[in-house]
Amino acid sequence: MSEILRGKMKPAEFARRMKVAESTVSRWISGEREMSYENAVLGARILDCHAEDFYEWIIVEKGKRQ
Repeated sequence: MSEILRGKMKPAEFARRMKVAESTVSRWISGEREMSYENAVLGARILDCHAEDFYEWIIVEKGKRQ
């Protein structure tokens, strides 16, 4: 998430616009907490990106589960 914020706005400003505590944004950045999809959609609107950009995607071979 820090890559998404980099150059666009400071975490404190992002927290203010998201209407969440700065500590929540800090936990999202550190990976301590996963952002809900609803917050990802709001964050994407604020940062002009895709909600999926806030998640780490794991590619799995066809027919295998993780």
